[in-house]
Amino acid sequence: MKLKFEISELALEDLNKIWEYTVEQWSKEQANKYYNDIFIAIGKICENSDIGKPIDNVKKGHRRTNVKSHMIIDKVKGKAIYIDRILHQRMDIEKNLNE
Repeated sequence: MKLKFEISELALEDLNKIWEYTVEQWSKEQANKYYNDIFIAIGKICENSDIGKPIDNVKKGHRRTNVKSHMIIDKVKGKAIYIDRILHQRMDIEKNLNE
């Protein structure tokens, strides 16, 4: 069963920052492609909520799924996937999940 998804305000801010940075560094076309790649990955998570790597040591019930240079941090919340953050791989997950 494919789950729906919900995106936190912080994850929306993350997406906006990723898009803006990609436009500045490469192009609007590349930013749009990367944005779409992230949403394709979210769709795959909704199809199989177990595809991410558990990060219970950081935040119980959360998983991490890599998308190129970023990671989607999510958890199952009722009958939906809750996208908590979308962070660059170099960012400290623990610090950014507890803001």
